[in-house]
Amino acid sequence: MIEQLNKTPARVCLLELLMNLEPHRALLVKILNEAHIAQDTSVEGFGGIMNNITTNNYLTFADKEIPIEGRGHNRALHVSVKCLDHIVAKVLIDNGSSLNVMPKSTLDKLPFNAPHLRSSSMVVRAFDGSHWDVRGEIDLPIQIGPHRC
Repeated sequence: MIEQLNKTPARVCLLELLMNLEPHRALLVKILNEAHIAQDTSVEGFGGIMNNITTNNYLTFADKEIPIEGRGHNRALHVSVKCLDHIVAKVLIDNGSSLNVMPKSTLDKLPFNAPHLRSSSMVVRAFDGSHWDVRGEIDLPIQIGPHRC
């Protein structure tokens, strides 16, 4: 019976955890003291922020962002991201891919220093079976969040 219990995933109430464990409580208070949101944030907006905190490794969308055909559509997901203070439109989100690819034409539009590009011996095989050499690897800081018009 003990073995079976050890294999059962446990869920702990966050409030109970915070009430009983001082290190967890102290960390949450620290995070809350450092978190800032705009004063005019609506209750719905605040709910979205809280969802971002409790959801890990997921993209979430407001109801108004869902296409007419609903959540079951199979169209590609593109978002805009901010990279080095420049907006990059139509970034394809593919969480099943093992490689993040950026066309050189896009990279050429970003203000980065060439020394940040590391050489790579990786070869990418496309869906049609063709092989493409990778120009290099680079770590770019991106910001993803709600777009305000």
